[in-house]
Amino acid sequence: HFPGVTFYEDPNQQGSRPPCLFLQQRYARIALTPSGRYLRTVGLDLTYLADYNRPDLQRVYQQAAEVLDENLETFPYSDGENTGLIRAYDRDWRIDLDALHYKFELRVFVAPEDTGTPMEDIEKTTITIKTTIKGE
Repeated sequence: HFPGVTFYEDPNQQGSRPPCLFLQQRYARIALTPSGRYLRTVGLDLTYLADYNRPDLQRVYQQAAEVLDENLETFPYSDGENTGLIRAYDRDWRIDLDALHYKFELRVFVAPEDTGTPMEDIEKTTITIKTTIKGE
Protein backbone atom coordinates (compact mmCIF):
# COMPACT_ATOMS: atom_id res chain seq x y z
CA HIS A 1 0.00 0.00 0.00
CA PHE A 2 2.99 2.28 0.45
CA PRO A 3 5.48 1.39 -2.30
CA GLY A 4 8.89 2.97 -1.89
CA VAL A 5 8.23 3.86 1.75
CA THR A 6 10.70 2.58 4.34
CA PHE A 7 9.40 1.47 7.75
CA TYR A 8 11.73 2.34 10.64
CA GLU A 9 11.51 1.00 14.17
CA ASP A 10 12.96 4.16 15.68
CA PRO A 11 12.37 7.68 14.33
CA ASN A 12 15.93 8.66 15.15
CA GLN A 13 17.67 5.96 13.15
CA GLN A 14 20.69 7.25 11.30
CA GLY A 15 20.16 7.74 7.62
CA SER A 16 16.35 7.70 7.73
CA ARG A 17 15.06 9.56 4.70
CA PRO A 18 11.53 10.27 3.54
CA PRO A 19 9.27 8.79 2.48
CA CYS A 20 9.17 6.69 5.65
CA LEU A 21 6.94 5.43 8.47
CA PHE A 22 7.53 5.08 12.22
CA LEU A 23 5.35 3.36 14.81
CA GLN A 24 5.66 4.72 18.33
CA GLN A 25 3.89 3.70 21.53
CA ARG A 26 2.49 6.79 23.24
CA TYR A 27 0.89 5.30 26.36
CA ALA A 28 -0.33 2.09 27.94
CA ARG A 29 -2.66 1.28 30.78
CA ILE A 30 -4.26 -1.78 32.29
CA ALA A 31 -7.59 -1.96 34.10
CA LEU A 32 -9.50 -4.67 35.90
CA THR A 33 -12.92 -5.19 34.32
CA PRO A 34 -16.09 -6.27 36.16
CA SER A 35 -15.67 -9.74 34.62
CA GLY A 36 -12.37 -10.15 36.50
CA ARG A 37 -10.28 -9.94 33.33
CA TYR A 38 -7.69 -7.26 32.70
CA LEU A 39 -7.98 -4.92 29.71
CA ARG A 40 -4.69 -3.58 28.38
CA THR A 41 -4.97 -0.42 26.25
CA VAL A 42 -1.99 0.67 24.17
CA GLY A 43 -1.95 4.00 22.32
CA LEU A 44 0.06 4.08 19.11
CA ASP A 45 1.11 6.80 16.67
CA LEU A 46 1.95 5.76 13.12
CA THR A 47 3.87 8.69 11.66
CA TYR A 48 4.29 9.11 7.91
CA LEU A 49 6.92 11.48 6.57
CA ALA A 50 7.01 12.47 2.92
CA ASP A 51 9.39 14.88 1.22
CA TYR A 52 8.61 18.24 2.82
CA ASN A 53 9.27 20.11 -0.44
CA ARG A 54 6.51 18.34 -2.42
CA PRO A 55 3.96 20.82 -3.76
CA ASP A 56 1.21 18.20 -3.27
CA LEU A 57 2.20 17.26 0.29
CA GLN A 58 -1.28 17.85 1.74
CA ARG A 59 -2.88 15.59 -0.90
CA VAL A 60 -0.24 12.87 -0.34
CA TYR A 61 -0.95 12.85 3.40
CA GLN A 62 -4.74 12.80 2.88
CA GLN A 63 -4.44 9.85 0.49
CA ALA A 64 -2.18 8.02 2.95
CA ALA A 65 -4.71 8.61 5.76
CA GLU A 66 -7.49 7.17 3.58
CA VAL A 67 -5.42 4.04 2.85
CA LEU A 68 -4.72 3.62 6.57
CA ASP A 69 -8.43 4.07 7.38
CA GLU A 70 -9.31 1.34 4.89
CA ASN A 71 -6.69 -1.11 6.18
CA LEU A 72 -6.32 -0.59 9.92
CA GLU A 73 -9.80 -1.34 11.24
CA THR A 74 -8.60 -4.90 11.75
CA PHE A 75 -5.28 -6.41 10.76
CA PRO A 76 -3.43 -9.73 11.17
CA TYR A 77 -1.46 -10.22 14.37
CA SER A 78 0.69 -13.02 15.75
CA ASP A 79 2.36 -13.32 19.14
CA GLY A 80 4.54 -16.18 17.92
CA GLU A 81 2.10 -18.84 19.07
CA ASN A 82 -1.35 -17.61 18.13
CA THR A 83 -2.49 -15.79 14.99
CA GLY A 84 -5.65 -13.77 14.51
CA LEU A 85 -7.10 -10.37 13.79
CA ILE A 86 -6.69 -7.42 16.11
CA ARG A 87 -8.96 -4.38 16.02
CA ALA A 88 -7.78 -0.76 16.11
CA TYR A 89 -9.95 1.58 18.20
CA ASP A 90 -10.31 5.37 18.34
CA ARG A 91 -8.56 5.83 15.01
CA ASP A 92 -7.78 9.46 14.35
CA TRP A 93 -5.39 11.28 12.07
CA ARG A 94 -4.02 14.78 11.72
CA ILE A 95 -1.50 16.50 9.53
CA ASP A 96 1.19 18.58 11.19
CA LEU A 97 3.52 20.85 9.30
CA ASP A 98 5.81 18.02 8.31
CA ALA A 99 4.04 14.71 8.98
CA LEU A 100 0.85 12.68 9.03
CA HIS A 101 0.07 11.28 12.49
CA TYR A 102 -2.31 8.33 12.45
CA LYS A 103 -3.20 7.52 16.05
CA PHE A 104 -5.09 4.50 17.30
CA GLU A 105 -5.51 2.22 20.28
CA LEU A 106 -5.21 -1.51 20.69
CA ARG A 107 -7.36 -3.06 23.41
CA VAL A 108 -6.54 -6.60 24.43
CA PHE A 109 -7.77 -8.71 27.31
CA VAL A 110 -4.88 -10.22 29.25
CA ALA A 111 -4.79 -12.66 32.13
CA PRO A 112 -2.24 -12.91 34.92
CA GLU A 113 -0.14 -16.04 34.89
CA ASP A 114 -1.97 -18.97 36.43
CA THR A 115 -0.07 -20.01 39.54
CA GLY A 116 -2.32 -22.93 40.38
CA THR A 117 -5.80 -23.43 41.70
CA PRO A 118 -6.83 -21.63 44.90
CA MET A 119 -7.78 -24.91 46.60
CA GLU A 120 -4.33 -26.40 45.92
CA ASP A 121 -2.72 -23.25 47.32
CA ILE A 122 -4.78 -23.51 50.51
CA GLU A 123 -3.91 -27.21 50.91
CA LYS A 124 -0.17 -26.49 50.42
CA THR A 125 -0.31 -23.70 53.01
CA THR A 126 -2.13 -25.99 55.49
CA ILE A 127 0.43 -28.77 54.97
CA THR A 128 3.32 -26.32 55.47
CA ILE A 129 1.80 -24.95 58.68
CA LYS A 130 1.17 -28.45 60.12
CA THR A 131 4.68 -29.58 59.21
CA THR A 132 6.20 -26.53 60.88
CA ILE A 133 4.16 -26.96 64.03
CA LYS A 134 4.96 -30.71 64.32
CA GLY A 135 8.64 -30.10 63.60
CA GLU A 136 9.10 -27.74 66.56
